Amino acid sequence: MQEVTATENRPVRATGNDKISSSIRAESEDESNNQNPSSIVTSISSLVCRICHTNTVHEALISPCYCKGSLAYVHLSCLERWLNQSSRNYCELCMYQYNAVQTQRYGLIEGIRMWIMHPRNRTHIQSDVLILVLLTIVTVGLIVVCLLGIHYFEIEGEKIGISKNWTKGAIIFFLCIVVVGYLITLYLMIKDQVVPWYQWWKRTLDVRLLLTPSVLDDSINVQRQNRETSV
Repeated sequence: MQEVTATENRPVRATGNDKISSSIRAESEDESNNQNPSSIVTSISSLVCRICHTNTVHEALISPCYCKGSLAYVHLSCLERWLNQSSRNYCELCMYQYNAVQTQRYGLIEGIRMWIMHPRNRTHIQSDVLILVLLTIVTVGLIVVCLLGIHYFEIEGEKIGISKNWTKGAIIFFLCIVVVGYLITLYLMIKDQVVPWYQWWKRTLDVRLLLTPSVLDDSINVQRQNRETSV
């Protein structure tokens, strides 16, 4: 029993792994204690625009929405270009509604010209025009034949016991159906072309952001710190 007690009170010798872990822990504590403001400045200078992924002293970074972290900062020109291309005035990440001024990018005539110049739209318009021309030829031909041959139809109707009034009324009714069908088809074809163009024209806007003083002050501070770190 005495031998066991003696071994328990004997000091434990530190192993090699314990010495290494203790030295690493001491070094990490020294680094954390010796941290200076220059590391904070370095982290600030490492901020980049979330769109172009660059940081230049020629244009300040701004944080205009609720996004945080590496996605918080962006160039004003990059953000406006992205909003114009995506036809929106809010952040697609945090859904923040930007304070922006929207103006129509194209005038009426220019918008029509831009729409027609697109290859897909031009093909669609050409096919609709071809269908419309053929439909117009058929409709006009039916109207001319019915009007010129109405006397002949009346005579043929009398041969089988149909009065002239009934024959004339049937021809007029048929012509009304033809004309109404033609007008409905024409309306649907025009609507199929005009509605998509109008929706595109109304959504094609130039977006100009109106920045608040707090956002401007933040961008000035970031730009000043970037210049200090670059020097």
